[in-house]
Amino acid sequence: MPELLSQDEARRPTPSAVDTPADTRYPYSVMEERAQAAKLLQWVQRQGGVSRRKTQELIEAGEVSVNGEIVRDPFLPLPVGSFERLSLRGHPLSIDAPEPRVYRYHKPTGILCSHDDPHYGNTVGRILRAEGFIGYNWAGRLDQDAEGLILLTNDGDLIHRLSHPRYQVEKTYRVWVDRLPRKPEMERLLAEMQGGILDRGEPLRILSGRVEGRPPYVRLLLTEGKKHEIKRLFAHFNLSVVRLLRVAIGPIELDELAAGRIERLPEEDEQRLRHTAPHEYCNAD
Repeated sequence: MPELLSQDEARRPTPSAVDTPADTRYPYSVMEERAQAAKLLQWVQRQGGVSRRKTQELIEAGEVSVNGEIVRDPFLPLPVGSFERLSLRGHPLSIDAPEPRVYRYHKPTGILCSHDDPHYGNTVGRILRAEGFIGYNWAGRLDQDAEGLILLTNDGDLIHRLSHPRYQVEKTYRVWVDRLPRKPEMERLLAEMQGGILDRGEPLRILSGRVEGRPPYVRLLLTEGKKHEIKRLFAHFNLSVVRLLRVAIGPIELDELAAGRIERLPEEDEQRLRHTAPHEYCNAD
């Protein structure tokens, strides 16, 4: 086992992106430097392609071992070179830092955003494995009957930053409803959505909304992805969503990517995405 740091050293915060000069925050050349101070949570999240929350649950449940010994502390410091073997649920994980990559995926309707489902075989996870995406996860979960942009990456930290409400990453949608109210009524509904509504005691809110297109649809901008949020917003006003298409996550747009297609982001687009959701070193919060 690696030598444990003192409690003060283990919990000492590392500099956030706010404290780092803008021209040195995100280049890939710093990946190895970041790994030098990585905690067990970060190793498993990055190498296993698992969400931050799920990674912490797995470690605390005793599903992760280092050099053959179970470790239950997600925040155990693991400097590069301090260990030889890392496994998740008995499966060995590479301890070599992967080349971080991000892909656009146009999820069609009928595909379930899950790694596996015992009752439904058509999942994003199975598609990724079939396409050779080992250690990848996705940001931008969509309902089974929704379609549009999902981002695939082997960078677990980026997944966390794109998904957590704290980072306020904007998602853009086109929404078709069963009936479109007249302009004054629609403007009132969108204003109420922007001000926020309560549904089953949970606040739901959009950043902005407007009607556009021919035939017309509602364009919404949100920063959170609560379960069935858009459907619940419209149901509050007795409107039913008949089609839901996500067209952008942050600065990355769906554009003309065909349904079912996967395409790697150009480096300049990936850098823009990383600047949209800046890196933040976290401890146990």
